[in-house]
Amino acid sequence: MNTILLISAGVLSLIVLSGLLSWTLGRHRLKQRYAGLQTLKQLKNLIVSLQKHRGLSSAMLNGDKQQAKALQQQQQDIKDYSQQLANEAFVSAQSRWDSFVQHWAKLQHSWKDNNLENNIAQHSLMIKNLLFLSQDLAEYYSLSSLSKQYKNIDFLWYELLETAESIGQVRALGSGLAAAQHSTSVERIRLAFLHNKIGQIDAQSLNHFAHSFIPETPAYQGLLEELLITIEQELINKPQPTIPVNEYFQQATKVLEGLYQLFDAGIAHLEAQQNAKN
Repeated sequence: MNTILLISAGVLSLIVLSGLLSWTLGRHRLKQRYAGLQTLKQLKNLIVSLQKHRGLSSAMLNGDKQQAKALQQQQQDIKDYSQQLANEAFVSAQSRWDSFVQHWAKLQHSWKDNNLENNIAQHSLMIKNLLFLSQDLAEYYSLSSLSKQYKNIDFLWYELLETAESIGQVRALGSGLAAAQHSTSVERIRLAFLHNKIGQIDAQSLNHFAHSFIPETPAYQGLLEELLITIEQELINKPQPTIPVNEYFQQATKVLEGLYQLFDAGIAHLEAQQNAKN
């Protein structure tokens, strides 16, 4: 009888220990995922600053010298965000991060010697690399598993961020052309390509998440459509654009900031779930 009791007690202890270990590991994994979520936010902030730097430097290359002070601020922001991210274990171990660090170290000084097309291309290459890094990070930390309510929450760090980047590119290219008041057929073809790409965003998911996370804001699809009309009428169809640089830049920025506001609201939704569990 004593032997049976001892065996039963041992089995019960193993079950309790196994359950406790499983719970502890689960909590650790969850904590890691939310740490990954914070890193994703930092990567997004870095991407935003690089997009602004691309737009401002492109305008300056085409004669708009008033953007010098704003450009210096973006360079400082990029430096600050990069230093923060360099301390994150997953990011610092990735070849994509090493590639960005090396590329930016050169471009932050050499952009003045570029033409408009090359300047945009160099910035866009870095940003594309960071978008891929963001997606790698989201997969590594299984960030989509943080939301039980929204099965396609990864729309935020895939399609939404990619669409925002396309808007960032048309903002940079369009601002440069508006400043120069001249465009080539190659530049207009590039604008048309980006115009088409932006128009392909999943409008249903965009408006669904906008209604869910920030219902008090205007419909994002409407703002996007207005920007697409401006791009087509004022830039694609006009070899000699007449739209003021600041007017175009601000319109594109309004849409871009709206998408990032939606991204931030989605991340805040996930963070609120963490607080509810604690």
